[in-house]
Amino acid sequence: MTYKTFFTQLLLVTLVAVVMIVMVDQVPALSAYTDLSWVTCAFFVFVCINLFFFGHRAASSDSKYAFTNIIFAFMMGKMMLTIGLVMGYNNFMQPTTKLFLVPFFMVYLIYTIFETYFMMKLGKVSPNEDNKNEF
Repeated sequence: MTYKTFFTQLLLVTLVAVVMIVMVDQVPALSAYTDLSWVTCAFFVFVCINLFFFGHRAASSDSKYAFTNIIFAFMMGKMMLTIGLVMGYNNFMQPTTKLFLVPFFMVYLIYTIFETYFMMKLGKVSPNEDNKNEF
């Protein structure tokens, strides 16, 4: 997967997430939690970009374990940071209901599907593959 392809697809996925956040903002029971949705969207864009760069580098390395190690490290790191984000929001904003999790998980699901897709594509890169068509 080239950088151009990745960033184009990330932009499209982010547009889907933005449309979803705007639609959720129209639902009275969920509109109070769109701030968490925006933060979550920005967080996952950051995670996707870093995962792509590290995954791309690991997939084309000579080490046959580098790619698996990167996936595992990012999966654990993302899980911990996501738990921290939800707990921090819950403690800081003190929402009255647990409905704040609905828009959060919608954004989470969108980006997790995208991450799985592009990591499967990156996993097919052969070591030391010549990537002259990156840009």
